Amino acid sequence: MEETLSASLGIEEGAFFTLRERVKWLYDSYGQRKPMGIPAPSTKRPHYFLHRTFLNQNDLLIIFNTLSCRYSCSFCSLSSKSSSLPVPGDCILAQFGYVVEELKHSLSVLDRITLSNEGSVLDARTFPQSALLEIASCISELRRIHILVLETRIEFVDPVFVRRIMKRAPRVMVDILTGFETLDSRIRDEILGKKEPLGVFLNGLDKVKQLRSALTCFVLYKPDPVMTDEEAFVEAEKSIDFLGRECEKRSIPLTIRLNPMYMAKGSQWARRARSIPTYQPPRLTDVMRLAEKKVEEGMSVYIGLSTEGLNAHGGSYVCREDYSQKLIKPIKLFNDGKILHFDWERI
Repeated sequence: MEETLSASLGIEEGAFFTLRERVKWLYDSYGQRKPMGIPAPSTKRPHYFLHRTFLNQNDLLIIFNTLSCRYSCSFCSLSSKSSSLPVPGDCILAQFGYVVEELKHSLSVLDRITLSNEGSVLDARTFPQSALLEIASCISELRRIHILVLETRIEFVDPVFVRRIMKRAPRVMVDILTGFETLDSRIRDEILGKKEPLGVFLNGLDKVKQLRSALTCFVLYKPDPVMTDEEAFVEAEKSIDFLGRECEKRSIPLTIRLNPMYMAKGSQWARRARSIPTYQPPRLTDVMRLAEKKVEEGMSVYIGLSTEGLNAHGGSYVCREDYSQKLIKPIKLFNDGKILHFDWERI
């Protein structure tokens, strides 16, 4: 179809598209490829939202626009797009309302919802508790949703408050999504600037146990820029195995999000990596091999591919010699549980 589309499709005056071009533009602008690192235009709009498949389920990810995270981890530059002033609860509710209005035709097929704010949604300083409770009440009206994922530093998990959320949305299981990054205390303190001692993390696990909630943990692959590829594999496996043991002790269902480390623009970590002549980002095939190994051992592992729209040039897995677009499809099948092993001969 070569005719240009009418203004009813939202084309600005003077812009001419065929239907095919319009569909491509919509897919790139509103689908998986849409920009993730751009700040929200106002306090009544979220930074980002996406209806996606995650672990073979329909997940709605919302990244709210709130006061920036109180921590400044060396490897993260997400706070650069967050507000420097508190965002009122009514504005946060307006953000949620905007998303559900935009996705009104998808609401009946959503299985889970993930709430994030580039920090901790359970930190009352950045995300008013009244707003979170009201959002939980709204989620209770989305009758198919059975998992509510709350992204937060684990220290902000307050069983009393989380139970109030559960009461507002009684059909959902709460999944605490948190960064563990690495077991290595030197890397956590000196390289990542995490400011979260291992004891604090373990205390948080005890709180998750009280709630009988699930846990999803970010583990960074190659978190120290001086690591060799071989050292990165060993270190990440130690971190995953530690989490597995500690969650098994507490009967906490665990999912690992194994994220290849990338250089975030403007971060201290990126400047450090740039100063190391031998620095190389992770090999994606190494990440795949470790994820495959852990799944074979009975763990739930998701391979993170996003660089959140903030990666510096030359600082992500796409720059390594092993990278190919052919890797993406099998990783997505693996993430959705449709395959448990990679066909290495074909890759």
